[in-house]
Amino acid sequence: MPRRGKSSGVSADDPPTTAADRPDSFVALQSKLAAQDLRIRAILDNLAQGLSLYDNQARLVLCNQQFLDIYRLPPELGKPGTSFRDILEARVAGNTHVGDDGAAYVADRISAVDEGRTLGGIHRLNSGQVISMTHQPMADGGWVSTHKDVTEVQNMQAELTHLAYHDALTGLPNRTLFYRRIGNAFKNLDAHGGLAVLCLDLDGFKPVNDTMGHAAGDALLRQFAARLISCLGPDDTAARMGGDEFAVLHRGGDEDTALALADRIAEATQASFDLDGRVASIAVGIGIAHADRDGGDTDALLHSADLALYAAKRDRRGGIRSFDPALDRAAADRRRIEMDLKRAIELQEFELYFQPILDLRTEAFSGFEALLRWRHPERGMIPPCDFIPVAEETGLILPIGEWVIREALAEAAQWPADLRVAVNVSSAQLVRGNLPTILMQALAKSGIAHGRVEIEITESVFLANSAESLETLRQLRALGVRIALDDFGTGYSALGYLLAFPFDKIKIDGTFVRALSSADGAKTIVSAVADIGARLGMETTAEGIEDADQLRAVHAAGYKEAQGYLIARPMPREATRRMLTAAFDEMPEVLPQQRQAG
Repeated sequence: MPRRGKSSGVSADDPPTTAADRPDSFVALQSKLAAQDLRIRAILDNLAQGLSLYDNQARLVLCNQQFLDIYRLPPELGKPGTSFRDILEARVAGNTHVGDDGAAYVADRISAVDEGRTLGGIHRLNSGQVISMTHQPMADGGWVSTHKDVTEVQNMQAELTHLAYHDALTGLPNRTLFYRRIGNAFKNLDAHGGLAVLCLDLDGFKPVNDTMGHAAGDALLRQFAARLISCLGPDDTAARMGGDEFAVLHRGGDEDTALALADRIAEATQASFDLDGRVASIAVGIGIAHADRDGGDTDALLHSADLALYAAKRDRRGGIRSFDPALDRAAADRRRIEMDLKRAIELQEFELYFQPILDLRTEAFSGFEALLRWRHPERGMIPPCDFIPVAEETGLILPIGEWVIREALAEAAQWPADLRVAVNVSSAQLVRGNLPTILMQALAKSGIAHGRVEIEITESVFLANSAESLETLRQLRALGVRIALDDFGTGYSALGYLLAFPFDKIKIDGTFVRALSSADGAKTIVSAVADIGARLGMETTAEGIEDADQLRAVHAAGYKEAQGYLIARPMPREATRRMLTAAFDEMPEVLPQQRQAG
């Protein structure tokens, strides 16, 4: 047999090489590569985002499972060699693309690849998903893309943004967003025409919230917000500014359209509100201000609308007022009065005057009403109507009212024991002034008999914080003082107040007395109030008596007491003392006239 020489090749006749025939180093390398591939696949599939890699022929090199899951792609589209177009068209079919035109979307994405554009951004897919995507070209003509589903994060951010700019209770824009929209409206004022702001405040909301509870109050606010929205035009914006305060941005209109909008809102508010089976009625005060004329920026415009609202509420319940420059001057006056009031408290510039109250049965005085006066060092005597409202708004009525109680009781303690003293208190004193303690201390210090003290309140007390006011009245009654309802008939539920609390006295407002000679029905009303008082066991006093005919009329109607300029004007405490010691010259001439008139 011939000898074979050595050969470095492998003969065709040689059997195929098996794994067992391969060198150990080759097998180890192959195993290492497989393990590395598994590790890479594990890394890819455990990334927090989807990843896809393409070659320069727009064919898929690799992708991870997150990529397939994000776009809801089947496993076969994740195999190497799948064309980019097939993946895009599958996304269009699964509605995980962007836009209404699927073909245009595919064309745009392929164009970006052909042009080698670097892309990135956050996209909301037609499926509702929000995807953060990057597209980075590579030097060899391929590209790599990352994809992250940020839907939950985006929705959370959107919710937080909404909460930051909207009222959680009503869903309306809040003060911050409303300010921003007014600012934007000013920037586009020339393009969109007129611009007005309406400031709204609910009259009667506080009693609902106090008596029916906060849940009922919240329900009322939601229902009002819905009614408010129904009144708006397409370019209008409503907002809740806080509490029971709302506002409307009215764009593209004029004074007439703004007033018409205010009328619609007021009319929509008139219908009662159903609060889980309980019925409540409120009104809405509205102030209107127009851009440029009433304010050249956001703050100035809102300030003017607020002043108009304040004037509307002062005029009447549910009033509507447009801004007038006189309101700005009035506001400046109020600010000056506020500063002067603070100084007056420190320097004790206040004085007490006393107006006699005539007992029509005995034709003798039954007591005096203490009336506050302010002697300003520069402006002289300032009428109470000019400074009492400011004191109530600013809370200065609390220290002033405490001073009045102390001084009035101390003065009355020096009078004859059969004379009473009446002191007026405001709703702020009833709710925030610790009135029972103040009165108890004044009673103890003065030594006056508790039954000689009469606390007068007006019906306005029941329009705000009625629950707290009633509780304070009960505490005052427990001290043994008398409680009188002053200015009766000027409120909105006058008879209802008589059922809410057992008053000792009703004082009919002077407007009814003055109308006896001119208004039809005034005599009937005056007589009816006297009859109601008698039936309820409450004394009745007629205020505002200015002539003898009025005095005879209220006496004939059955009133127990009368008060007014005909009987005596308010007088300083020194004059009161002289009268009580028979050293007052004018009173003896007046009283006989009243006896004859009676």
